[in-house]
Amino acid sequence: MKHSLPLGSLFLLTALPSLGQGLSNQGAVISIQSGAQVSVVGDVTVSGTGTVDNAGTLSLTGNWTNNTSGGVLTPATGTVKLNGTATQQIGGSAATTFHTLDVSEAAGPVQLGSDISVGNSSGLLTLGATQVQLNSKVLTLNNGAASALTRTTGTLVSESAASAGYGRLVWVIGSNTGTYTVPMSSGSTGVPMVVNITAGGNSTGSLSFATYPTGPDNLPLPTGVSSLRGNPNYAIDRYWIVQPNNYTLAPTSTLTFGYLTSEFSTAPNTITESRLRLQRWNGLTWESPQGTVDATNNTLTTDLQNTYGVFVGSDQNNPLPVELREFTAQARNADALLSWATASELNNEGFFVEVSVDSKTFQRVGFVAGKGTTSTAQQYRFTDLGAAGRGTLQYYRLRQHDTAGGTDTYSPVRAVSFGQAKLASSLSAFPNPTDRAYTVHLTAAKAQTVQLTMYDALGRVVSQRPVTLQAGENQLPTTFDASQPVGVYLLTAIIDGQVLRARLVRE
Repeated sequence: MKHSLPLGSLFLLTALPSLGQGLSNQGAVISIQSGAQVSVVGDVTVSGTGTVDNAGTLSLTGNWTNNTSGGVLTPATGTVKLNGTATQQIGGSAATTFHTLDVSEAAGPVQLGSDISVGNSSGLLTLGATQVQLNSKVLTLNNGAASALTRTTGTLVSESAASAGYGRLVWVIGSNTGTYTVPMSSGSTGVPMVVNITAGGNSTGSLSFATYPTGPDNLPLPTGVSSLRGNPNYAIDRYWIVQPNNYTLAPTSTLTFGYLTSEFSTAPNTITESRLRLQRWNGLTWESPQGTVDATNNTLTTDLQNTYGVFVGSDQNNPLPVELREFTAQARNADALLSWATASELNNEGFFVEVSVDSKTFQRVGFVAGKGTTSTAQQYRFTDLGAAGRGTLQYYRLRQHDTAGGTDTYSPVRAVSFGQAKLASSLSAFPNPTDRAYTVHLTAAKAQTVQLTMYDALGRVVSQRPVTLQAGENQLPTTFDASQPVGVYLLTAIIDGQVLRARLVRE
């Protein structure tokens, strides 16, 4: 039977006992003194208010299960060692914080059933030749030294079934520098992730590492990526994710990722390995190919520092589209001048220019044709004439359309402020065209009352009403009557002595 210690008891271990058939602690305080070694043949299960204060070595051949509501190994300066001859699991309803976790003597694999932390008080994660399967869980390594993770041939497996998601190693590197190797594997072959840090960030920061393979269609997409958009036959069948956390300034580093030969060479992929480069998802689209490939060692390395996120490898002659390198919008008197640039394009039909006066509802004001497919940097400009007539503050975005997949990708939104002093008398309507509801925008130099008149396409008066204006911008929400037919209408008003007209289309 298992050893069970009664609630509230104290079990002090200073010798070298061997506890057969497992250990179940439902409420006792087990204290393992410094230098003591306790060997459990079987499982260790701690539940309720049970604790294990470990300053020595606790080894077990079975599973570790933490079902407590508190810190089962807190305070902890000792080692927990897994040395079973079959698969062992670390799980339970609560996360466990280990000082040193040593799985080097486990036949393996070791599987996570819950999140765990390792490396408190400069403790270590020792893999030896054992494989640790993360199983969509998070393993946090709190020791920021590059030597905190040791191994011979042991690996971490981040990959899980698509429905479960991928596991992650979160390494609290802080302000440290050096070469940090995360020994990821596919389960059978290594696909290491290496970060070479030359300038550290702040002391509380961490880097999160994950990688997983895909099918030939490069699906499922990593969290946060909206689409692949390019031809998956030119993209390697694997993603790498490196995310900074709690950094005010991320470390200066280069990243190196391992891949498998089968992930680029298997049909229908048509990739030339020497042309493999990395592309990063910047939150909106894939940036242009960068870095270098080492075909001998099956690795890809970035050449951009302080650059983290989601990465994919692709043939640089057939990159994923379109990299929008910059997008600006600024006032030029009463006009808005938009400028943007791409580093590369694939199947780019062009850019729809859209504007909003409330940052929520956008309408198209123009279109600029793209260059189709090109690896050459391109510059674009568009002028929205008379934009100030809509109001003092407006919001612009680009909607890039892909001819191959028929998909649209949106740029960041840019605000343009025209300023009160720059506004002349104006009359406009928005959105335009509209099916029913719209807003009339009127700008006046001084307070006044004007007649706002609407005419139909035959010149007949549809409506007329007085409108009291304040100095500056005025907005008049209104709607078409249900009986009014679709077609073109004309709005007119005399503002500051000027006859102003605005064309309005009902769809």
